[in-house]
Parts: sequence; C-alpha cells; structure tokens
Amino acid sequence: MEKKFGLSETEYEMMEYFWDNPGKKSFKEIFAYFNDEKGKDWKKQTLSTFLSILQKRGCLKADMSGKKYLYSPTRSREKHVTAWVRQLCKEAFGNSLVNFLHAYSGGRKLNAKDAEDLRLFLEKNEK
Repeated sequence: MEKKFGLSETEYEMMEYFWDNPGKKSFKEIFAYFNDEKGKDWKKQTLSTFLSILQKRGCLKADMSGKKYLYSPTRSREKHVTAWVRQLCKEAFGNSLVNFLHAYSGGRKLNAKDAEDLRLFLEKNEK
C-alpha cells in the first residue's frame, strides 16, 4: 500500500475531501460523498474505521452536535505536510537539515538559483 505524507492512499483521499471542503461534516455527508461522488461502495463500518484511524493519527477531530458527530481536520494540508517532513527529518536524518539536504540533492551540486534561494532562506532564518 503506497503512502502519501504518512497516510495511506485512501486516508489521504479522505483528508483531501476535508481540506477541499471547509466546515464540519456529518457521517452521512461523508458517506454520501465517497459512495455517490467517488463510487466507493463502502459499508458504514468501512467509513467508520477510516474515520477512527484518522482521529487516532490526530488528523481529524469529532465534535458532538446533538446526536451526531461532526468531523473536521485538526490542521491544514500545509501543516500536515510540514509536520510529516519534520518527523521524516527527525527519524531518517537524525534531525539534521544538512543530512536531509544531502539526501535530497543525491550528491549533486545545487544549481545557481537553488543555491541563492537557500542562501537567502538561511540569512532570513538565522538566529
């Protein structure tokens, strides 16, 4: 199963739905979207499982409204990707930005524009 920013394909597809459709969503709305619009043919238990997984991963929150839950993302797409990259850098590169950049470049030299952009970034963000 392929992963995208730490999520399975289906989990990421679900998060895209929340990111692209602001506001809290009921189970019924989510179920209808994925079955009617996306042609998933999911059972209620299938959707419930995915929603639970995304809550456990900290991607979704569920607020009680009357007798039903309303689901919404805990962070934007950009913040999710940023958190994932930071975790990747920490786990795979010893939390070293230099090691991360070495891996990213694959040992190749940076082109002039990338080198200049990196210089400007470092100057702007140096403590």
